[in-house]
Amino acid sequence: MKKLKLIFCCLFVLLTMVSCGSSKPIVLQNETTKTRIETVHDTVFKIEKDSSSIAALLECQNGKVILKKIVQSESGSKLKIPKIRLADNLLRVDCEAEAQKLFAQYKNTFESENKITQSPPIEVNKLTFLQVLQIYMFWVYSLIAVIIAGWVFIKSKL
Repeated sequence: MKKLKLIFCCLFVLLTMVSCGSSKPIVLQNETTKTRIETVHDTVFKIEKDSSSIAALLECQNGKVILKKIVQSESGSKLKIPKIRLADNLLRVDCEAEAQKLFAQYKNTFESENKITQSPPIEVNKLTFLQVLQIYMFWVYSLIAVIIAGWVFIKSKL
């Protein structure tokens, strides 16, 4: 029974000593965020068609074909004038073009900076001086009540 009363008194003291949270100042932070966006674009170059041509007169002598005269030859914008070879009744025409690259990429970079500012919160139910004084006086009264209860408890046992 004595231990039960002692435990009860200790719990009573602990419950009366518990207080609300402290009033700490509010710290506001201004944040800056940087955003960087890189976009890779592909592009295709259109190359117009190109042609080269040649016209020649052929003649047959002793059963073999020979080249008599080149009448007309044209080169294209990329193609050179065709080369003609005639050997053993076989006509060969060669056209050459320069090498071309058709694929390309380019990057587009966009950077933005956002500043985030926080405003202080609005205190709606701020206690007045009288209310704060009443709270502190309650704690003083509770402390005095615990001391008197302890004194009475000790006196009753002796």
